[in-house]
This record gives sequence, C-alpha cells and structure tokens, in this order.
Amino acid sequence: TSIPSTRERPFHPSTRCSPSIHPSIHPSIHPSIHPSVHPSVRPSTLASSFLCSFQPSFHTSCLWLSNESSGHTSVEATYVRMSGGDAKQAQTPSAPFGGAIYIPENAAAYAVDCEMIEVYMPDGKLQQAVVSIGVVDLSLEVILYARVRKPANSVVVNDTFVKTTGKLSADYNKGLSIFSARDLITRLVLEGAFIVGWQIDSDLRALGLDKVIPPQQVVELTKLFMTTNGHKCKLTEAYRSVFRRNFAAHNAGDDAKVTMELYHYWKDTAKGEIVRFALKFYCVNWHCFKLGSIGMSRGDVLWKFLRPRSTDRQVVLEEDDGKNAYKLKFRQKTDRAAYLLLVKRRLQENKINPQGKPLKLAGGKGTEIDFGYFRSHVYEIVR
Repeated sequence: TSIPSTRERPFHPSTRCSPSIHPSIHPSIHPSIHPSVHPSVRPSTLASSFLCSFQPSFHTSCLWLSNESSGHTSVEATYVRMSGGDAKQAQTPSAPFGGAIYIPENAAAYAVDCEMIEVYMPDGKLQQAVVSIGVVDLSLEVILYARVRKPANSVVVNDTFVKTTGKLSADYNKGLSIFSARDLITRLVLEGAFIVGWQIDSDLRALGLDKVIPPQQVVELTKLFMTTNGHKCKLTEAYRSVFRRNFAAHNAGDDAKVTMELYHYWKDTAKGEIVRFALKFYCVNWHCFKLGSIGMSRGDVLWKFLRPRSTDRQVVLEEDDGKNAYKLKFRQKTDRAAYLLLVKRRLQENKINPQGKPLKLAGGKGTEIDFGYFRSHVYEIVR
C-alpha cells in the first residue's frame, strides 16, 4: 500500500481521536492499510496497485482504497446503500457508493445504551445526565453495566422513565464517574471499534462524546430498521418484527444486548440492506364534543374519562388540538383494546352509554360510536 508524502496530501482538519497520528489517518480506515499506520489496523493481501483516496469533506478524515487500473473500491466490507431521504440522514463520509456504511468483515463492534434523567446544572442549564450505561460486545457479553453518578450539585427535574422502565432507585449520587464511562468508549473507538446504538446520538450527546467519536465509526440502527413507509420505530418494535418475540429490557445492559442482536441480523442476515417491516398505528379519535348538558369542561371530560392511565403513556402517542379532536395512537392492537375497555368502564360508571349501534365507515375507514356528548372513531393507519 502506498501512502502519499506529506506534500502530496490535501489539507485535512485534525482528527480528534489521536493527535499523535497524522491527520489524514483515522482508526476507521479500511483494514488493508499496513499495520504500521495505526495499531488497530490488520494487514491483508491487497496488492500494491491499490492507492489511498482521501476524503477531505469531514472534520475527521477517512481513507477509501481504490484500484488505480479498474477504478473499483475494495469490497472487503459490508455496506448499506442509502437513497432518497435516507441518504440525507446518513452520517457517513462520502463514499464511492454514495453514503455507504463500510464495516470490515472482522471489525470489532460494541453496542452502547444509556439511561438518562433531566437535571438542572449549577449554572441553571437544563440537560440530560447519564445515570446508567451498558456496553455489549459482538458475542453478546455485557462487558460493562454500571450506575453513573449524576453531575455534582445538579438538581433532578425528571427521572420518571428510569424509575418506571429502568427500575432504578432514586439515589443518583452513586456509581461510576461519567469520565470512566467516557474513557472506556473512547478507548474502544481508538482501537478501531464501531459503536452501535439505537438513537445513539442521544447517548453520545449525554456522554459528551458526540463531537469526539468519528461519525463513520457510529452505526445508528434507527436508520437501518424502518417501517415500509420509511419511518423510524421503537427498539421494541424492530426486535419484535425481526425475531417474532418480545423482550423485557430492565436496564441499559439488556437494551445494549438487544441492540447487538439487531446489529447481527442487519449485518449477517440482511447483508447490509435496510430492513423494512409493516407496522400500524391503532388509533382512537374522540371528536364532536357537545358538553353543554353534562356540566363539565372539555378538559374535565378528557381527564376523568378519556385519558390513558399514566402508566400507559409509554405505549401511546397523544395528539390534542384543544378544540374538537383528541387522538390517541397505539403501537399495538392489544394496548388499544385494553384502553377501550378502561374507557367503557369509566363511562358506564357515570351512566354514559353509546347512542345506537356502532357505525362501520365505508372503505375500511374504521368504526364510529356516538356517546351523545362526544363521538369516537376507531381506525388503523399504516406507518
């Protein structure tokens, strides 16, 4: 492999991962570069006719190997083609295939997941603070699961999610320092590993590593597992759609393990192609409010009869226009069915019953039920 001299190299902004390495060299380069270039690089039998092609358009540089005679790039890597809207979102350097994610066959990868709370910092700034972290390797071994101390003298504003879903106790002053967690992730990246995650941008931002880890070493799975209409979904939905089973995640270590399972499926089974699956929203739209004779305000009716329980807020999306429509979108049909039973019981306890039989709308557009004071429209939409 031939490395151009310093005079022949175009200007590159300095890489942030290792100041001792020339700014043109980056740990995410193709493994065919000679190991003397970077300690994490492995040799191969690539002929000397392959020359280095530099990409100067990113704040951290990357190398692509091109065959001078054929014009082709080495294919000893897994990649996913992104087109249209996906290409605009891809956080990868410009590559011969246009926004491709290149992952060498034997490259190390670690799934990372964090659980966060919202805190006010001593300077009054509101930010997310990591309170637990999980790191899982390719063999699905949890190499780190630990509580992380919140920033000193910060004030907790919102910790609902980690208490209800993560089951963490409210003592956020115990655990590792955030710097210990950062050091581990940074060391793995310097060794050439890829960091895999589900909404990993949020995790890296909370860790303070979003400006440090090169984007070409980050694998964001929300861009690789999508609905048939190209929309993002939740980790639980992707896992259930791919493996036909549920998982009960209790902490960041469990979530990281599930994330790594999906990464294996994308890389080994889907062969680097975007995985798409059919998902629906199961909707209930309350509308046509006529509350003059009931003696209650719209807000009171929503609060007393129609709102989901607070414990169900993780399974439903609420949309309220403040006037005529209050729409709920459930991710699973069973969750909607449970909600409708709850509302039916609430209404019957207050002697509010349907006026007539349910009306099935033409064209499969759902069912309308008139309760006198308001109506419900139950239907489905493809995501």
